[in-house]
This record gives sequence, C-alpha cells and structure tokens, in this order.
Amino acid sequence: MLEAVRSPVAYFFAMIVVMSVASLPPSPPTLMAAKSNPAWLLALLASAAAAIAAVFDHWFVRRAFRLDGLERLRRHPLFDRAERWAKVAPFLTVVVFAALPLPFMIPRVLVPLTGYARLRYAGAVALGRFPRVYVLATFGQVFDVPVWVLELLFAGGIAVALLTAIARRLGWIRDAVPPPAPPPPSSVPPLKES
Repeated sequence: MLEAVRSPVAYFFAMIVVMSVASLPPSPPTLMAAKSNPAWLLALLASAAAAIAAVFDHWFVRRAFRLDGLERLRRHPLFDRAERWAKVAPFLTVVVFAALPLPFMIPRVLVPLTGYARLRYAGAVALGRFPRVYVLATFGQVFDVPVWVLELLFAGGIAVALLTAIARRLGWIRDAVPPPAPPPPSSVPPLKES
C-alpha cells in the first residue's frame, strides 16, 4: 500500500492529500519514502505539498464556516476568544503548530477565519512543515521501521478518522461546544404605568 510513496513524485501528491483537510498522519508515508530518498528532498516536497494543501484549507475553512451550524459555533464566546488569540501572531502560531507535534487543526481553522492572507498562511505552513518532515525522514533513514508497521500505522490513522466521522454522523459523539444559551432575562424591573 505505502510502497508507492517511495517515488518522489508519488510522495509529493500523497502529501498534498495527507496534509489537507483530510488530516491523515504524515509519518508513515514519510518514513516509507525515507527508505529510498534523502531527507532534505522529502522535506522540500512535503513543504511544497503542505503549501498547496494550505491554500485549499484556507478556501475550504472560510467557505465551511458560512454554514449555519458552524456559524453558530463561531459565535460561541470560547471560539471568539480563541479567534482573537490567533490574531496576535498568526504567522508564528502557524509555523510553531506546523513544526511541532501539536494539534494543527487549531490554527488550520482559526487563522483563515481571522482574515489572514492566504499566501502568508501557506508560507507559514510550508516553513513549519519543512523541519518536521526533515526530522521524520532522518529518523526513517536512521531506524529501519518495517513496512508492515508503517502500513498498520497509516491504516490505523485512516480508520480512526473514518470511525470518528461515522460516530459523529450517527450522533454517538456530540459537539464539544454546545450552542450558546439564550440571554438571561433582564434584571431591570418593568416600568410602572402611572
């Protein structure tokens, strides 16, 4: 299954899918490709793929949050606060989350919604992904991880994503943020008529 990503071209296109909204684990394809490619090449290809995926993510997130349910989520005070925090240093936030093993879905959603420029966002993603993929590829060259383990990890990541989506669809997993409560009744006593 993952044998195909040994080719740099196949790896590049696979990483566009892996690093897009699909949010699949990038480690198994990178470790597989590292068996036959230099780490710097894989990091460069993955960075370019991440930039392309980021352009799509930026477009997709901005469109998706126009939907009624997501617009309601965006009006929640906690989401509003997180969006304001993302405006403080968006480039640095994206670079750090893309480079480190932190949940990248947070800036992937928040930064495009702040109105941050698409190309700057894509540049920050590419800049952050380069060192992360370089370290992964170097690890893959130093340690020979068996192919079956890589395929199992990749299939497991896909299975978790699919099962989570199905569970949400069936209502087994509820939204983490409930819809906002209606405003409390006014504490001002009504005016008496004279």
